[in-house]
Amino acid sequence: MSPARTTRRAYPNLSAWRQAHGLSQREAAKILGISQTYYSRLERGTQAARPTIAKQILAAVNVPLETLVGVA
Repeated sequence: MSPARTTRRAYPNLSAWRQAHGLSQREAAKILGISQTYYSRLERGTQAARPTIAKQILAAVNVPLETLVGVA
């Protein structure tokens, strides 16, 4: 039997930010200048953001990095 697969979400508060602003994933992706598919993967934690995208996310959501990644 294979071990359970766990995914570490890089941006656990990304979904909370989106929902707090009443945005769909498609709308949030448009704000960030990325595809909805890529955004969905970031939100689920199945893909890490490239450094340039990570900077765009931080600028768009206007929250400290620690808050976005769930440290603070």
